[in-house]
Amino acid sequence: MAKRLGEKLIEAGLASAEAVEQALQHQKITGHRLGDCLVELGLIQETALLRFLANELKTRYVSADKLAKATIPPEALDKVPVRMAEAQCFLPIAYDAERKILSVVMAEPQKTELVREITLVTEMSEVFPLIGVRSAIQAGIKKHYYGDPTAFASLEQGATQAYPRPSSSSGARDYSEPSRITSASDVSSRSSASGSGRTSSRINPTQLREALGAVRGSVGENDFLETLNILVSLLEMPRKDFRSHSAQVARQTALIARRIGVPPRDVANAQIAAFLHDLGKKPDRHLTLPLLAVTPDLKAEAKRYVRAPIKLFETVHLPTPVNSLLAHLYEAFDGSGLPQGVKGEDIPMGARIIAAVDAFLDYTRNPFNPLGRILPKHEALDTLHAQGGALFDPVVVDALITLQSGDLLKQRVETDGRQVFIADPDEATRTDLMDAVSKMGLVVQAVVKLDGIIDAVLANEADTVVAGLGYGVGDLVALVQFVRARPESASLPVLVLGEPTDAPTRERMVQAGITGFIPNNGNPDDAAAVIRGAYADRLANGGPGHVVRGSFDELAPEELVRVLGAGRKSGKLQIRNGPQEGLLQLERGRVMHATFTDKKGEPAITALLALKQAEFQYDPEAVMTEMPNADQDLELLSRKLGSSAQ
Repeated sequence: MAKRLGEKLIEAGLASAEAVEQALQHQKITGHRLGDCLVELGLIQETALLRFLANELKTRYVSADKLAKATIPPEALDKVPVRMAEAQCFLPIAYDAERKILSVVMAEPQKTELVREITLVTEMSEVFPLIGVRSAIQAGIKKHYYGDPTAFASLEQGATQAYPRPSSSSGARDYSEPSRITSASDVSSRSSASGSGRTSSRINPTQLREALGAVRGSVGENDFLETLNILVSLLEMPRKDFRSHSAQVARQTALIARRIGVPPRDVANAQIAAFLHDLGKKPDRHLTLPLLAVTPDLKAEAKRYVRAPIKLFETVHLPTPVNSLLAHLYEAFDGSGLPQGVKGEDIPMGARIIAAVDAFLDYTRNPFNPLGRILPKHEALDTLHAQGGALFDPVVVDALITLQSGDLLKQRVETDGRQVFIADPDEATRTDLMDAVSKMGLVVQAVVKLDGIIDAVLANEADTVVAGLGYGVGDLVALVQFVRARPESASLPVLVLGEPTDAPTRERMVQAGITGFIPNNGNPDDAAAVIRGAYADRLANGGPGHVVRGSFDELAPEELVRVLGAGRKSGKLQIRNGPQEGLLQLERGRVMHATFTDKKGEPAITALLALKQAEFQYDPEAVMTEMPNADQDLELLSRKLGSSAQ
């Protein structure tokens, strides 16, 4: 006898037996399907349910958020009578006129008779059904057929009410997520509106201070960082050799910091400092440690400018550690820097990382760097390696070399941005386990404290969590209760490294929601195999992918295309080079839609992948709603790019 949906969701860890029973009672009243009832009651996150169902039905899903933001071509809507869409609860979202294919989002895509009926009514060669929740499809019909701009508002309000902030149990620490009052885009829009409309390489201190002050007081950390990215990138846009420079420094600083185990709060502070490090300084000269080392007469100027960003933002009340990082950016590892001659580990780690990344990008992008020419990547890395121990921390340089090899970024694209997070009080245990998991092809981050796991869960960055028993049963129980209380992370595998010695303690942890225990037998490969199994189960049950950001400096376009093609990837690849932006919409390893400036289709693909320098963002969860204007196999495209690059 086939298992019912409720049983499958319980087995997958997506819902508890109590939640399913509550939804079944709601189903008797409303007549809605069980999945819809779970979502309506806030007992399961919408996207978690849809991923699971899409995996079961071998299709893709469209969330309410994506459906609300989608631009549906009128040609697709015209193919389906609105009365039929309302009666059968489906919505057309894309139409390929050349191949006569219509994509529709349905509450029940398994209804083959309905799919056949839509095919006949629309006179299509094929109808491709995707899955969505009933309430979102109904809202989509109101918005896209009837032009109701408020159609999704009730869903957003319901989600806010359904997902309350979790409270800790008696004696447990409260790990609830801080509320957010406004969005970064609102602040950015206000800041842009107040300007003159003319972009300048010189910062307007008043406007930026006011914008950042508003953001710091009203939004979450990720939104604040994204606002910094937008504002600073706009300021840098006129500087050809430094477009998106600070954004690159911030992103690479964060990756290196996480790689070497910097606590999450310090990672965020380092990112803020990286975004601000060049502001208030002369735009015609880029001050770096290598430049000051070979140009002594610039040291007096550097002493004047080292505190420029701090003075510029003194009314914003940046975190004290951010100001400390900005004040130490020109301190050399051997003590020969300025302004205080601090050396070694007395220099804040964030400052050591920013200094190395800043110098690397200066060597590879600025023709006026200390060597007077742009260096190829390998030569720039060799130069930094030679300066390790003198100007730069050798540990940071080694991490930068690993990052710039492109292996980590390639791995992140291959795994759709999924990550394993490991926390253990013992450094040797963390390092050995991290190496063993990495050898299995997984992207892994190590953190020292459980706070790092909390931050990763709140940011929806963790796909499997491993925490050492050394943190204590109380904190581990509080951790897993927090994870299970949030619909977004309720199904997250949480493994404990080590096993309790007594049965009652083990039972307490199992009852709290621990996924399993890893015997700590001293063999990291055995532990890694258990982690790999939990990670695989997460994927099998529809675990989501995450946005991956990078640049062509780190991963060449031909290699990026090769990885996407070999993995038969779907999603959206956005590419930006200064003011030029474009996108490639992928479906199962093929480019189906492409735009770049005024180009579309095949010309857009050619122009985008011919860029020598660009930032990219790959979203594996993005669903194609645009009309196809291209059809190119990524693997064939990769071979063409590879042969032209030789």
